Amino acid sequence: MVDHEVRLEQMLKDDEKRKKQLTLPLIGAIVLTFFYIWTTNVFLLYAMIFFGQFPALYKSWHRKKLLLSFNEDKRYQQLVRSEFLLGLTSPLLVLILITSAELEWISLFTFVIIAFIGIIVLLILSFPIDRKLKEIDSLHVTGVELGHVQLQRKKRKSEA
Repeated sequence: MVDHEVRLEQMLKDDEKRKKQLTLPLIGAIVLTFFYIWTTNVFLLYAMIFFGQFPALYKSWHRKKLLLSFNEDKRYQQLVRSEFLLGLTSPLLVLILITSAELEWISLFTFVIIAFIGIIVLLILSFPIDRKLKEIDSLHVTGVELGHVQLQRKKRKSEA
């Protein structure tokens, strides 16, 4: 088992690495947004929404790999994989909605509402999994803890 502080540092380091790796896709999304505004092509909007899910999925996959290396307990590992599968559900939901909209089964307005609600629900469902992971492994670093430490570090950098 890895100590809580060591886990926290590894997760912070991994998070920083992923942020740097996602800079280029973010620039691409901004360019696509300007292109969308210029052409007002609805299909391009769908592509932006769908491909916008991949950076979160990429980050989630690396989080899963890192968490699996911390604890060998089968329940812990199963919950970590479940959390990742929950994150994988989001792009699948969006893909299904895009297909439905392109086949004109749903309107663009319905698409946006269902996508927004669906993604919010999937994000909310990840919190109980994180809590169960903390119950199984008291050294587990939750997303809230990680975010809190990141905010503290940003404050310290801005004050210096």
